[in-house]
Amino acid sequence: GHGQVLDEHGREMHKSSGNVIWFDDAAENMGADVMRWMYCRSKPENELLFGYTRAEMVKRQFLILLWNVYSFFVTYANLDKWKPTGSKAQFSPLDRWILSKLQVLIGDVTRHLENYDAFSATVCFEQFVDELSTWYVRRSRRRFWKSEADEDKNAGYTTLYTCLTTLVKLLTPFVPFIAEEMYQNLVRSINPDAPQSVHHNHWPVVDESLIDEELMADMDLAIKVSGLGRSARSGAGIKLRQPLRGAKVLAEETVLERLGRLKGLIEDELNVKRLDLTTKREELMDYEVHLLPQKLGKKHGPLFPKLRDLVVGMDAKVLASAFQKGQGVNIGVENRVITLLPEEVEVRTKPKRGYTLAEDQGILVGVDTAITEELKKEGLARDIVRRIQNQRKDAGFNIADQIETYYVAGPRLSEVFEAYGEYIAAETLSTRLYKAEPPKEAYVKKFKLEGETLMIGAIPVR
Repeated sequence: GHGQVLDEHGREMHKSSGNVIWFDDAAENMGADVMRWMYCRSKPENELLFGYTRAEMVKRQFLILLWNVYSFFVTYANLDKWKPTGSKAQFSPLDRWILSKLQVLIGDVTRHLENYDAFSATVCFEQFVDELSTWYVRRSRRRFWKSEADEDKNAGYTTLYTCLTTLVKLLTPFVPFIAEEMYQNLVRSINPDAPQSVHHNHWPVVDESLIDEELMADMDLAIKVSGLGRSARSGAGIKLRQPLRGAKVLAEETVLERLGRLKGLIEDELNVKRLDLTTKREELMDYEVHLLPQKLGKKHGPLFPKLRDLVVGMDAKVLASAFQKGQGVNIGVENRVITLLPEEVEVRTKPKRGYTLAEDQGILVGVDTAITEELKKEGLARDIVRRIQNQRKDAGFNIADQIETYYVAGPRLSEVFEAYGEYIAAETLSTRLYKAEPPKEAYVKKFKLEGETLMIGAIPVR
């Protein structure tokens, strides 16, 4: 969240800009908690690297990430006036996954502390908060952006609230001041009958009924495949904002069965219209068969060039299949039959035309890089949305402010506004889009996009 966030009592919680967080007076002991975390995350047998640079790195790697998740929840929960009711929510697979991970975290941290192993406990915390931030919250953002209150949004709030309130109790021995600040706002501000301090609460206990090993394994695979897909996109120089026609995943059948249960999640993460799952390598790879002259040249003399030309004209996939099985291939050359042996050739593979690939531990992900005109326009619409959203922040608009948006654009960008006007308006909270010069009172910015100048003016709707 950006801008000003208030708790139930009207206190300013924080202000944020980009990745930098300024904590308010209630969190003035942040430095002391950073020190505690540095000590806890260092193995006793190792020398402690100490200093401002190290402290800043530790703060950014974990504490700011945690605070950003917390501020995200506070921002949207306040906007929707959401409060925990205790009623049973209809959890999505994503909700059930992070709640399962939370129970595992409780068990792991408890065990490590009972063994006086604070370092291993911090590793568990950092991994969980990273998954909570970079996967759960990021994949759930649209649920919280919805204007209407529905069961899906309530499940998201309930899940995130459960994770945060449990985290602050587990983190109390490590970062007591931050934990207390979060507890007072998350719990005490809406339930005065709750224990006065986070330190007065019972230690969390694992709820075994919430642990779903199969779902966690499925999601781990989905996260891994998404990472490979992003790497493939990056290798082709295609931004994640640009929609693509599709992607393919090559893996063993058991892996594909797991991925099939979370296809929609991976499609959204990779921003592709379709995800195909296959066990056939030829759907992503082309084969090339090269004869080894150092072996075949001496063996067949003047027939070698003719043999090489014949192999070039044959189906490389069929040849490669035979050689990979250890079989020889008979080829007729000038009334002779020559048997090519696997050790006399080199089978090479290359990405199928139009695909970029990324592979790790038996999983190959290929992204279709062909961008149609329609996909290009959709990508430009997303670029326009990003610029207007950044413009809203620069102008100091509140996160829930509706605006009127004026634009002056070249012919290509004007086509994008006409085709994707509803999407642009919905994503930027624009009540209307005007193709006109912005009024004097508008907050105006100019951009360069696809070789055209784009001028945007935004006015809050009062």
